[in-house]
Amino acid sequence: MSTILYKDHSRFWEENEYIYPVLSRRSQGISIGINLTPWGQCTFRCLYCQIQKVELRPEHRVDLDRLRSELEKCVAFCVSGEIFRHPHFAGVSPRHQRINDIAFSGDGEPTLSPVFYDAVKIAAEYRTGAMKLVLITNATRLADAATQPALDLLDAHHGEIWAKLDAGTEAFYQRVNQSHVPFADVLSGLTFAAKRRPLILQTLFFQIDGEAPDDNEVAAYIGRIRDLIQSGGKIRYIQLHSVCRMPAFSCCSPIPKERLIPYAERIYHETGVEVRIF
Repeated sequence: MSTILYKDHSRFWEENEYIYPVLSRRSQGISIGINLTPWGQCTFRCLYCQIQKVELRPEHRVDLDRLRSELEKCVAFCVSGEIFRHPHFAGVSPRHQRINDIAFSGDGEPTLSPVFYDAVKIAAEYRTGAMKLVLITNATRLADAATQPALDLLDAHHGEIWAKLDAGTEAFYQRVNQSHVPFADVLSGLTFAAKRRPLILQTLFFQIDGEAPDDNEVAAYIGRIRDLIQSGGKIRYIQLHSVCRMPAFSCCSPIPKERLIPYAERIYHETGVEVRIF
């Protein structure tokens, strides 16, 4: 199959404002995205991100009625199989013609949305069969009290949390993720959440000005994984991938799959956690 579909994760679908279907490498099928931050609000400004981040303004409000209507129509469109007759998805191979999840992703950090809980509740209503609910998060709000009701609801409806961890040291974290949130807070959020349910970690390794993460940084990253496990946290597996779509900063470039394999093998041998390369 052409990689074009995998690289096209546009948040714009038909006339929709919040809902968009994509063919996902990590889901190995169709993922129905919910974009709660179409204005790009995020606590990270990752070098490799293709989205321009902005601050949320009072007039930026998610219309839940519209979100519900868009989601209802998109789920029906996908579950019926009609999606695979649409020109954009006509090239999807038979083994990927499955609906894996409804995912909170979009242009920013979903847990920042004041309607995150309400949106999870709506998504739970339209989840059907083996379809999952997935939260793709940078982990900056996983320990916040205000986030817990939504996470509990996610857990109750075949939910998964895919949480970002791209670094092992504060310096590299700030270089890659460029956040006002201290790295220690991200790590404590990951541990807090992983004690309550198994997490799937998302790690993106890439080249900055032609340089991939060095041995010291990888060792520090592995140390963070070990610390999380020793603290009682559970990791289902790690998604290791590289830059796939055009990043905002030209200093970023992908690491080929064959060069990701040694990273994956080292992480597995030193932590015991399964690593899947995408």
